[in-house]
Amino acid sequence: MNTLIRKIISKFPKKLQEFYYKYEKGLLYIFYGGLTTLVSLGTQYLCFYVGLNTAVQTTVSWICAVTFAYITNKLWVFDSRSTEKKTLLREILQWYGARLVSYFLELGFLILTVDILECNLILMKIIGQVFVMAINYAFSKFVIFKNNKKTQNGNNLNKI
Repeated sequence: MNTLIRKIISKFPKKLQEFYYKYEKGLLYIFYGGLTTLVSLGTQYLCFYVGLNTAVQTTVSWICAVTFAYITNKLWVFDSRSTEKKTLLREILQWYGARLVSYFLELGFLILTVDILECNLILMKIIGQVFVMAINYAFSKFVIFKNNKKTQNGNNLNKI
């Protein structure tokens, strides 16, 4: 997928190419985050369509979206190619753990700002999502996938 993105970027003016390559990881994180949002919305709607209640819809949607995000971030944002069981287990546990932490931080933020301080739900949800995205990116880059700059044979995966 990133090969296709790079091929498209190569058609852009030089300044845009430089911008893309300077901020590639962050831009890819945002791109795949957008796709993750589509997965979340799509599974939520599908669950609604088949008649599941809101709690089940939201749970299924969260699991599908977080799993999709793990796969895309592992492979195409943070270049983690390890298939070793120990590494995969560590990544998966840290991934879901970090997402649970950010979920509860957002939940607390929304309870405080919407339920207690009576702020606008949509505005607070958007602000909360910005913080969640930043927190999740930091967890991913500096904790979960921090040691994945090289493959096992030492080839640098971050070079184009």
